[in-house]
Amino acid sequence: MTGTTWDTLFGGDVNNVFKGQFGFALVRDYDPTKSLANFTPFDTLTGDWSATLLTTDAFNGCGYFDENGLEFNPTLATADTKAWQSRQKLLTDITDDSESAMFTAIERTPIIEALETNLPLAAMSSIGSVGYQYTKPKVTVPIHRQFVFGAIYAGPLGLEGWARIYPNALMVKPDKLSMNAKTEAQGKLTCESYPDSVSGFAVRTLREGPGWRAKGGTTGTPGTPTATAGGSAGTASMTFTAPTTPNGPFTYNVFVDASTTPVSSGTVTVSGTTSNPILTVTGLTAGSHTFKVQAVGSNLSGSAKTAASNSVTVT
Repeated sequence: MTGTTWDTLFGGDVNNVFKGQFGFALVRDYDPTKSLANFTPFDTLTGDWSATLLTTDAFNGCGYFDENGLEFNPTLATADTKAWQSRQKLLTDITDDSESAMFTAIERTPIIEALETNLPLAAMSSIGSVGYQYTKPKVTVPIHRQFVFGAIYAGPLGLEGWARIYPNALMVKPDKLSMNAKTEAQGKLTCESYPDSVSGFAVRTLREGPGWRAKGGTTGTPGTPTATAGGSAGTASMTFTAPTTPNGPFTYNVFVDASTTPVSSGTVTVSGTTSNPILTVTGLTAGSHTFKVQAVGSNLSGSAKTAASNSVTVT
């Protein structure tokens, strides 16, 4: 029997190492009309951070943190069922599964002071306003917030973005506030996330950016399509083998004859299997046509076009 070496087994890849070299936290008061179910802090076209986070989305930046950055603390507690007749556990149930985020703000702004004091962000005066003041409420009630935490890493393949969303969070532990000549006035804050019935989750993590997409690799070229004229006017179908590269699932562009512009995606129906797709195109002009196919990976990497299919006559 032939053996193998250790380096073929452990599967390490230096491109998968990630550091939170820079980052931020954004916050807004909870609003049940603003679901985060389909929200992303990234621009879906470029993979960069969305330009609407501080405008249309109405989040507020929490400013500078100390050099420890962001820290996420999961809590997973279990309870065991044991029996007299067995020395092994019979059952293990999860009794607590929660997460909190902690950061230390080193800017003294109305945003941080609202978080420390459990006041609505809208109740705070703007920074630099004359007569600025805020008053701790006699009866503290929980003020729910929504957070977007972000980290950036300049990796070997380019910039990567990492984000974690808390759709419903409470500030559960404001730490002591010190005023002294040695250290800036710090706002050490811990917030815990809760399930949000509107958004449908408690914690969500997203990855994006040019470096992240590059990890998916390039998209292989599909097999040369075999075309068949459809049973109805202006219709043709083509079968081919999907790319074998690992960055699927794939979408497909169809090019007719020598055109460099693909037909509208609304005129293409996908059927068949993942490995052997069938594309049916409608709205074609009558006459003889050939077809080329391009695959687009989940990281938006586009393949080369296939060779032209056989010619078919569309009625």
